[in-house]
Amino acid sequence: MPSERTNLRYQWYRSEARKQAANTFAKLQKDLQQKGIVDVDHSRVRFEAVDALALNAYEEWLDPHFSWQEIVRWESREPMGFDLAIWFDHELCGLCFANPNQSRLRVKIVRLEGKPGNDHPLKSRIATFALTAVTHFARIIGSEQIEIQEPLAGVIPLYRQLGFDFDSEGRLVMPVDYV
Repeated sequence: MPSERTNLRYQWYRSEARKQAANTFAKLQKDLQQKGIVDVDHSRVRFEAVDALALNAYEEWLDPHFSWQEIVRWESREPMGFDLAIWFDHELCGLCFANPNQSRLRVKIVRLEGKPGNDHPLKSRIATFALTAVTHFARIIGSEQIEIQEPLAGVIPLYRQLGFDFDSEGRLVMPVDYV
């Protein structure tokens, strides 16, 4: 069982990764505005913990794929895990839970889900937003790879577009870049 000190350290790591992801997209927003490209107002995207507010918003989703209440219970047993709620203003658009392996060399994205339906402003972008935050988390803890645990067949092409590929052991992974 991790010590209280380890728990606090990982709490800081999670917070810092979310903050760095927000900074990444704030910089992207500035770059896009300078080029005259208005896509999504990234300044309205928030990276938060999966808390009671996120779970209440999740309850409003129609036909979600995963049970996020169950995932929150996992999280209580995984103090080194990384939870992420992706908001656009006051609308919950995505949820993610990732967990490092014991050696911390690999961070597994255990669950990743965008709000079902076609009516939210970050549609088709949730994986990119989540992967950015998970990558920051992986860098902070010194991981070498990010793995998609049990990827759904229908989203494997998307993960490949984002830089994932199957390794010799059949895991869908991508290296963590330290640019």
